[in-house]
Amino acid sequence: MLLIFLLPLIGIFLAVLLNRLFPKAQFHGYDILPFFLVIACHLIVVQEKRPEFLPYGFLLFFILVIIIAISEAVKNKNISLGKIFREIWDFLTMNTIFWYIGLLFMMI
Repeated sequence: MLLIFLLPLIGIFLAVLLNRLFPKAQFHGYDILPFFLVIACHLIVVQEKRPEFLPYGFLLFFILVIIIAISEAVKNKNISLGKIFREIWDFLTMNTIFWYIGLLFMMI
């Protein structure tokens, strides 16, 4: 139960630390949050005795979206692969944050 709240806090702490260590890097500190939040979402789902495939199915869906986006970027050479990957990863980060918050409300 403690890990449900501790993992996102560790992820946020590491995100802030990465932003301070590498301020001019191409990645942002919050790019690592999905890894912590998916595990926290998994722990919430286990705690609530719901189907356990949901967090990893969500992550698998985005991996498949990334593969499709990369194949489309290769086919259409005027589409920037880096921008597509960045937008998809930002979308994954935003969705895992909202998903975590939503699962916390369901847990209450």
